[in-house]
Amino acid sequence: MMLDSRSPVIHTVVDSEVPENVEIKRLMNQYGPVKLPHRKIVRALAGNIKDSHLVRYFHQDQNVLCQGCHHHSPAAKKPPSCASCHGQPFDEQNPLKPGLMAAYHRQCMECHEAMGIEKPVATNCVACHQKKR
Repeated sequence: MMLDSRSPVIHTVVDSEVPENVEIKRLMNQYGPVKLPHRKIVRALAGNIKDSHLVRYFHQDQNVLCQGCHHHSPAAKKPPSCASCHGQPFDEQNPLKPGLMAAYHRQCMECHEAMGIEKPVATNCVACHQKKR
C-alpha cells in the first residue's frame, strides 16, 4: 500500500496502489470465496487515524497501516499471504499460532467487533461468503 507522497505522514491513501478487492479462495469447502473490500477497509483505517497527532508522529512509514492486518510481515507494498505463515489446519507444534481459517476469522471478526462495525455483523457468515449449493 502506498500513501500520499506529499507528506511523510499517514493521511491520504493513493487508491491506485491498493487493490480494490481481494478474493480469498483458500478455504472453500462449505462456502464460496470471500470478496474482501480491501480498498474500502484501507480507506476507513486511514480515515480513522488521519487526525491523530500521535499516530502521525510514531507512524511515518508509508506501509505501517498495512501491518494492522499483515501483523508479522515487514512493511511492504505486497505483504505475503496469510497462508504463508498460517498452516492449514492448526499446527500442534506451534499452539499459539492459529491455523489459516482461525487466523482469517480472528482478524476479520475481532476487527469488526473492536471498531463497532454493525454491517455486516461479524458472526453473519453469509454476509461475507455465500454458502455452496
